[in-house]
Amino acid sequence: MRTVPRLTVFWLAVMLLLASPSAISAASFEFSVTAKTAFDKMRGAADKSTAAKLSAQYSELQSTQKLLIDWDTRIDKLHYQNEEAVLATRKGIKEIDADKLLKLESAVAQAKKKYVPLFQLYDSLNQQLSIAKSFKDKLAVSILKPQVETTRAAVQLAKLDIRSKEAALKSAKSHTADTIKKLRNQLSGIDPLKVKIKAAKSTISTVKKQFSTETSLLNQVVKKGDAAGSSNSLARMLAFIKQINEQKQKNYSYEQQTMVIIAKVDAQLLSLKK
Repeated sequence: MRTVPRLTVFWLAVMLLLASPSAISAASFEFSVTAKTAFDKMRGAADKSTAAKLSAQYSELQSTQKLLIDWDTRIDKLHYQNEEAVLATRKGIKEIDADKLLKLESAVAQAKKKYVPLFQLYDSLNQQLSIAKSFKDKLAVSILKPQVETTRAAVQLAKLDIRSKEAALKSAKSHTADTIKKLRNQLSGIDPLKVKIKAAKSTISTVKKQFSTETSLLNQVVKKGDAAGSSNSLARMLAFIKQINEQKQKNYSYEQQTMVIIAKVDAQLLSLKK
């Protein structure tokens, strides 16, 4: 049942991943050839302690940035899995008791159709009896009256049968509606998580702009041979990258929580089919 959605979402995920801002912006910061040469020259001219600190900061910046790529990969994979799963779950909720309700609706329709001739006969006999009474035809009245009474009893039983089937349908619809509402309410638990994900992405976007500005400043102080300024700039860049990583970890956690909610609803859907 999920084959088509899975394929659709899979290819959509691939296309979005290739073109996504996260995939593009996740690339690690690297000096240009000229800037790297200036950085190495500045580091070589610095005292041993400062040179070691600059090397450690640059190395940590590179390794920390690689975590961004790892987080992007993990988040994107889980996100698209959740998108696929929630589509299938919503479809499953919508289809709860669909076959059962269809059978009950069919039973009502068939019963009504079945008793049409009986109702028509009853109406016809009543009309004939009414005419016979209006003409004071005692013989006709004596013949028609028992037939009307017998048919009336059959009509009452027929109406009782129809009402019983209609009641069964109404009860089933009510029960199904309650079940659907309950599951949809549970599934709506992912909505606050989406808000949190959006907020985290907004924070990441803001910090990325700060990081980008800082890279320009770093290039400037490196070209000037300012070792202290370069170290301070690298420290700020590291702080920005760590902030981004923290937000991405939160997003991954939100996606995991989303997955759990969907799985719980799916488990209930499965139990309803048994």
